[in-house]
Amino acid sequence: MRPQLDALPTRYLEVDHTDASPVARVSLWLWFTCFATFVMIGKITWAQDCAGCLATASWEEPVPTGEWLLTKQVTEVNVLFVATSNGRPIGNLSQNDILVEDDNKPPSAILQFRTEQALPLRVGLAIDTSNSVNSRFRFEQAAANVFFHEVMDRDVDLGFVMGFENHPYMSQDFVGDPDLLGKGVERLTIGGGTALYDAVLAACQKLRDRPEKNMVARVLIVLSDGLNNASVASLGRAIAAAQEAEVTIYAISTNYTTASSESVSDTQVAFDVQYGNWNLRQLAEQTGGLVLHPRSPNDMTKAFEKIGQELRSRYSVSYKPADFTPDGHFRAIKIEAQTTGRKLRVRARKGYYARAVSWLSPDSQDPAHASSVR
Repeated sequence: MRPQLDALPTRYLEVDHTDASPVARVSLWLWFTCFATFVMIGKITWAQDCAGCLATASWEEPVPTGEWLLTKQVTEVNVLFVATSNGRPIGNLSQNDILVEDDNKPPSAILQFRTEQALPLRVGLAIDTSNSVNSRFRFEQAAANVFFHEVMDRDVDLGFVMGFENHPYMSQDFVGDPDLLGKGVERLTIGGGTALYDAVLAACQKLRDRPEKNMVARVLIVLSDGLNNASVASLGRAIAAAQEAEVTIYAISTNYTTASSESVSDTQVAFDVQYGNWNLRQLAEQTGGLVLHPRSPNDMTKAFEKIGQELRSRYSVSYKPADFTPDGHFRAIKIEAQTTGRKLRVRARKGYYARAVSWLSPDSQDPAHASSVR
């Protein structure tokens, strides 16, 4: 939040007249009158000489482009979701097939419902480049390269490539060319610790801050073993940032040895694997995404294919929340769907914090905001 100035002590606001002479009082009064007159003349002159300035001299500060729609005055919440049956996306739903709740209440109004097969994609790919992934890194690079060429439409979609070890770092900024994105993946190098949460936070901020004229689908794909040992941000902080930025996280676990728990004999390794996969599951489920567990590096391409199918099978519902107050509490989102009397499984982000200031705003007083991309 913006820092608030402390109230001035009353001793700075009161004039002590006990020792002031009549001459001093008159002099003080004349000085104040002249100063006030000068200020008024200056304001009038400024207004006359700067006609364009009047348009910007408003009581409310403008909301920056890309600002979270819940930071100033909530008028609309947009949620992307997938409805599946037996693991397969269902693509023929109408508004009458869904029910929406926000903070345990129906919205005051449903503003829009539509399928989003052709929605422009904004895809961030965050790849764990810490020392722990060295043995399988080339398989991940190859699969990511194939994903960009098969899923990205260079005319409307944009993506970026980020690596993370002790810090997140950019390898390729926003671009629509799959070849350039593939080269960005190839430029990643191995070494260092694992700042997973900082990478998620930085990627969500980058996706949120890009100016967009129309609605887009913001997606973050994370390739990692899920362990974190170098972040400033916490897991909860990273999830809150993704929910606020309306970013769906798809996580691909690189814990290949744990597709079957029997294959892990070392106790510490087993614990690390379970903990890492739990982290990835939280990131995905809380934002409406999915965590995938390839059995081997050779199956990485299939995991990317699954994500590509889902990205073109989603729905969007926009609504006005009822009784919204920016008091900081978490407003849960619940979406139910059915077709031909059959209840479907729905995956959507779990909710958002009704904060007066964005988690991702420079005004946020959270030290994790200092985490940035190198």
